[in-house]
Amino acid sequence: MIDIQRFDSGVRASQAVISGQYIETAGIVAKCTEQGIIQQTHCVLAQLEQLLLDIGTDKNRIIRIQIWLASMADFDEMNQVYDTWVSTIEKPARACVGAQLVSPQYLIEIQATATF
Repeated sequence: MIDIQRFDSGVRASQAVISGQYIETAGIVAKCTEQGIIQQTHCVLAQLEQLLLDIGTDKNRIIRIQIWLASMADFDEMNQVYDTWVSTIEKPARACVGAQLVSPQYLIEIQATATF
């Protein structure tokens, strides 16, 4: 049986779950909600990167990213930031969809799967 570890568990979810060599993050929204899509994308990617470092891996080990945008009109600006962020690593599989996020202050949410 594979052990499961949970990190930063709250009432409804954990920020990350490890099962074997796989890490699943929860959806991450920006802490800098007063900013626009460019700043929120930077913020979320920095939060994701720090979470992975805290667990003991890094963004080079991401195998899949799921992105939700509150407005698909932000797609190009989000990609400007994302493309720079992934420019130095092997590219993970990625999906990006438009979705109504939990609060109008959130413009982007990102979830990732990574390995050790």
